[in-house]
Amino acid sequence: MSKNQVLVEFTGISRVLTGKTEYMLSITDDADVKDVVRLISRKFPALVGEVIETDGETLIPTNLFSVNGRQILNEGQVQYKPIDGDRLILLSLLAGG
Repeated sequence: MSKNQVLVEFTGISRVLTGKTEYMLSITDDADVKDVVRLISRKFPALVGEVIETDGETLIPTNLFSVNGRQILNEGQVQYKPIDGDRLILLSLLAGG
């Protein structure tokens, strides 16, 4: 099985919680968004309960991914399989002012 390099970009609260703007993941070619969430929840446990559900596999509904700034994945699209070079932007729908 080959590996894909996927860049996860953190914005808003996820950037504050991780202390990072981005993180490069190496995933298998059959990995889906749920696998990506699982990997970032293990790497950045501060996201769990704030951005990621306590199951460590699902985004809290006010958070979602944008794929390459062109497509928004809703919570029903966790089976989307990122391809090599994809940029997954983690967005929060809640913002303070």
